[in-house]
Amino acid sequence: MAVTQRTALVVDDEPDIVRIVKTMLEGEGYEVWCANDGVEVFGFLDERIPDILIIDRMMPGMNGLEVIRRLKESPKTSSIPVIMLTSMDKFDDVTEGYRGGADGYLTKPFSKKQIINGINLVLSSRQTIQEDELKAHALPFLRACGKLSKRTEELAEWFAAEEGLAPHAWLYQWLETRVETDENQVGSLKKLPEWEYCFSGWGVDFLNSKTGEQAELAIGPGGRSDSFDEWRIQCYIQNEAKRRVDFIDLNALIEKYSDAIRMLMEHLARAGWIEPAQAQGDHGTPELDAQLGDRWVVSAKGAQALGQS
Repeated sequence: MAVTQRTALVVDDEPDIVRIVKTMLEGEGYEVWCANDGVEVFGFLDERIPDILIIDRMMPGMNGLEVIRRLKESPKTSSIPVIMLTSMDKFDDVTEGYRGGADGYLTKPFSKKQIINGINLVLSSRQTIQEDELKAHALPFLRACGKLSKRTEELAEWFAAEEGLAPHAWLYQWLETRVETDENQVGSLKKLPEWEYCFSGWGVDFLNSKTGEQAELAIGPGGRSDSFDEWRIQCYIQNEAKRRVDFIDLNALIEKYSDAIRMLMEHLARAGWIEPAQAQGDHGTPELDAQLGDRWVVSAKGAQALGQS
């Protein structure tokens, strides 16, 4: 798989502005997501964190400053670089934007050069993880990936046992119907009542009410419970560090460098320690492989590296 594209989330209640910025950034190789109001932002962030957020200031419902304020309240989103793109160009407006948490402030009308230079300036001002730190944390990060994969496989086995099914059968049996009927359904595992769950899209969010442990199980196309992406592995590391169980140093790295997870995953991929997830079993098809998207699994080489560590 190629090196991960940089990603941008563009938010504006004017569709033409969204379309123009999207076209500009795609021309520079960005993967661009779009939203038309502030509320939509948080739905996107449930799935993946962008490298840059470009947001209008004045929007109905939730304005740009309120979105930034809410982002800063959560450790998972507080480090997202934000550029405010607005027609409010008075000195006091610009000052308020920066005080509100914006990393950059651009005014309309704008040119492609202004947008790209603004993004590059904001991103270059962020600390970037150095190669020696990357290498030093690569094996602990691989261990985090392996432990998350093992934990989610265990959760799949427990859930399948609730319905008297083999794990692979549970992952595939009427999955789309299950998602439609069980979305946002909450409950507890019968054999392990301390584990509470909530269906959330193509996955299940688990919480251990006694220990505070959290895990997210991907049950989407491809029938894999052991796959992970940037968002899942970051949440897992932060959760374990918060519980003072493991990965304290990795969590410190994540807090210091906004691109740490992306850089570490690219490093593991180049080393061949992780590989793109492919559909499992007789159900596997190229179409399902494609739908697995940005999910990864620990490779045989990675498992060997863990065994030797």
